[in-house]
Amino acid sequence: MRFLFLVVALSISCQLFGRDLAHDSLSFQSEKEVEYNAPNDTIAVALQKFSSEKIATLSQDPDFNYKQPPTMAESIWQRLLSWLGQFLNALFEGATGTDWGRVLVYAAALVGLVLLVLMILKVDAFRVFYAGADRGSVTTGVFHENIHEMDFDKLINDALSRQKYREGIRLIFLHALKVLTDKQFIYWEAGKTNHDYVEEVSEKDLKSGLNDLSYYFDYAWYGNFPVEESTFRKTQSLFESLKSKASK
Repeated sequence: MRFLFLVVALSISCQLFGRDLAHDSLSFQSEKEVEYNAPNDTIAVALQKFSSEKIATLSQDPDFNYKQPPTMAESIWQRLLSWLGQFLNALFEGATGTDWGRVLVYAAALVGLVLLVLMILKVDAFRVFYAGADRGSVTTGVFHENIHEMDFDKLINDALSRQKYREGIRLIFLHALKVLTDKQFIYWEAGKTNHDYVEEVSEKDLKSGLNDLSYYFDYAWYGNFPVEESTFRKTQSLFESLKSKASK
């Protein structure tokens, strides 16, 4: 019985295995026999050639020059400037982060601009605005003379002949102080400044005239400007006007 069952099972297995082999063989033959009937490529290919003249022209065109210039190592000076720029940039960015910081930065920039302009114009403004600047100069050659013992006409003409216009303007201002002192509009006293004398005059026209003379005196004596003869003549004309008003 067992032998019969074994024979039947073996027979069935052989049939199934044989069918699989036959199926695989048919599949292989059918795939192998498939033909693809694609049309032939009939497009004509035109042979293109490069123009030597065009290539030469393009090679000379700087727009097509993609070479980068050789890089050079930074010098110590360039590194220092770069570091300084980064430091200032960081400093200003931090300073301008608040309202007060921006105010201080703008104020410092304004002061720097004013100082730069004064340096360009060669103006010694600190001697004019520094408290007591004129007073300290009295004993060093500005108002040290005794105006009542000076021959102003001779001294002024001598300064003009030697083209010492700066000194001539100082003498004109001293002469104006003597005229006003003689007329008792001011009181001459060693140690006073030209601004002190202007404030001392009470008469309006005389005060204005002396103030104009004081302006030219400051301009010539403290400003370190090159003083031309035209400025000297203008100062002399203001003095004559002041002298005429004081004599009335």
